[in-house]
Amino acid sequence: MAALQDFVRRAFFLASLATLAVVGCSPLTANGPLENSYAVRLDDSRPDRRDIGSLRYRGGVALTDPDPEFGGLSGIEVDPDGRRFVAISDRGKVITGNIDYDDEGDLAGVRGITVAPLLDIDGKQAEGNRADAEGLARLPDGRWAVSFERWHRVELYASNPDGPVTRPLPKLPRPPGIRSAEGNSGPEALAALPDGRMLVIEEGSDDKAGFSRAWLGGADGWESLSYRGKAPYRPTDAAILPDGDLVVVERRASILGGFGARIVRVPGASIEAGAELSGTELAVLEPPVTTDNFEGISVVATPDGRTLLYLVSDDNLWGFQRTLLMMFEIGA
Repeated sequence: MAALQDFVRRAFFLASLATLAVVGCSPLTANGPLENSYAVRLDDSRPDRRDIGSLRYRGGVALTDPDPEFGGLSGIEVDPDGRRFVAISDRGKVITGNIDYDDEGDLAGVRGITVAPLLDIDGKQAEGNRADAEGLARLPDGRWAVSFERWHRVELYASNPDGPVTRPLPKLPRPPGIRSAEGNSGPEALAALPDGRMLVIEEGSDDKAGFSRAWLGGADGWESLSYRGKAPYRPTDAAILPDGDLVVVERRASILGGFGARIVRVPGASIEAGAELSGTELAVLEPPVTTDNFEGISVVATPDGRTLLYLVSDDNLWGFQRTLLMMFEIGA
């Protein structure tokens, strides 16, 4: 079975190469290369395009770094001032970088990328099935939470400006039933609520009704709820907006169609035990719009009242995919 899964995975990515080669893959280099990044347009077929759904594109880049461990970014948190990010990868790494903006406030570049090990409970580099980090959230008290697939769980890490770079804190209880999740379809989405609880949503299998299990809680235990998306999109990350609503990124992947994404807003008042969460579609990112394997989302509220969304993609450490960091403004 493992050999068959590997064959299917390789077939998918090789087929996706043809799509990615012609959709959203040309770098925008008018201003010259920037350290660790080059600019990308929202839509290469319409270079001046900014609007997509109820979002406005505020710049984006493809990230690069010579470190062979760079890539596979699955979760991201951008600092409140928007100047720095911390991300985790599905290879058990913590990646940080500094974000630059142009005179209009649009995302213009990334520099100073670092790659560090994500530690396991023994204080050593997380490896094998215990290294597949997918969701990242910073709790109100500064601690970091990371959700993992394959060995399905959520770990807490001490507050640190460099991210979850210490060994995990005392073990959290595992959400009820999470062990039955499929190996590569476990707890992808992770959000920190203002009251200190966490919301975890599994990616789930290709349920045609768009159903995913979810859990709400933390150290004091977990309560079950669910999330209803739109098939074939599956939830891959979530974050809390300034007004308490939840924003979810859903990712679509297919052998012939490559990747797509859907951004959804869920009312914060509906986040409670036993609920079935669903929301309003903000935007859909599909070719010819620049897209890739979007797995991480972060929210920044600016001092002048704007709400910015940052999307990051997982390149699966394949040379023909890219690590994209794209910024959008809600309701601009």
